[in-house]
Amino acid sequence: MKPLRIIFIGSSEFGIAALKRISESVKPLLVITQPDRPQGRNLSSAPCPLAKSAAELGIKLFKPDNINFEETLQTLHSLMPDLFVTASYGGMLGKRIRNLAARKAINLHPSLLPKYRGAAPIQSALLAGDRTTGMTIFRLTASLDAGPIIMQQKLEIDEGENYSSLHERLANLASEMLIEYLANIDAYEAKLSPQDDSLATQCGKFEKQDMLLDWHQPAESVVNRIRAFSLKPGAFQYYNNEPLKFLSAVKLETPLSGEPGSIDSIIKNTGFTVNCADHPILIKTIQPAGKKIMDSWAWLLGSRAQTGDKLWK
Repeated sequence: MKPLRIIFIGSSEFGIAALKRISESVKPLLVITQPDRPQGRNLSSAPCPLAKSAAELGIKLFKPDNINFEETLQTLHSLMPDLFVTASYGGMLGKRIRNLAARKAINLHPSLLPKYRGAAPIQSALLAGDRTTGMTIFRLTASLDAGPIIMQQKLEIDEGENYSSLHERLANLASEMLIEYLANIDAYEAKLSPQDDSLATQCGKFEKQDMLLDWHQPAESVVNRIRAFSLKPGAFQYYNNEPLKFLSAVKLETPLSGEPGSIDSIIKNTGFTVNCADHPILIKTIQPAGKKIMDSWAWLLGSRAQTGDKLWK
């Protein structure tokens, strides 16, 4: 079989592993990403992570303002692609693009669809305290993440695992599955499986207020929220009116010693514990505003926080 003429569409870091893997054998004709956006403290215009990776791989880049505009369609049509591979692009592909390539368009989605359709499946699985997640490759349709499933593989979530590590493992799994799919494309296309919409759940984007820790929640829920947003962007609360990111913590079974959000105890050379609704949690890693990540004992030495101090404003 002739090498497939692939156009890769994505924006975030999630698609980088897959882009690199397929580029080892068949370099995509083109990579489509979102246009450069203001980033960083200076809000300087900068390319998205996948655009940087494509440039390093020497792959031609295209950053249309609207992927469904007529001029975009004409550009893509002139390349005569066999397949569109999409991964965390941040926009819907219209019917004309989905049907433009001979083998249509597929998506790499980091959940076991139909569970967690939408923009934040990895964080949603960690927030819910799930022990299992997975990867799905499916064919794009008009409905968000609802197309027929091509292949799916489960992945166990390690105890204490955070967003960054799970994201990396799922991105690597996606790259392996994509290679397997491309090597046996006719066999997989012959056994597409429709999703059961009655089992579907949705997950939207998270906003900054979703990362604010609520100490009145059970300890396990607070720990799950810390895991879901660590290492970036980081769940947070305040100490002396300054934001403080909490990056790793574990639930304890000891009784409470004060109101939720107060420092429960200080453990020499280890760190400190914080009261939640039912049990305290041991804070292991922390990041004060404008400073590097540090263990909680180092933060205690610098801040001179004491038992009973409040972690909110």
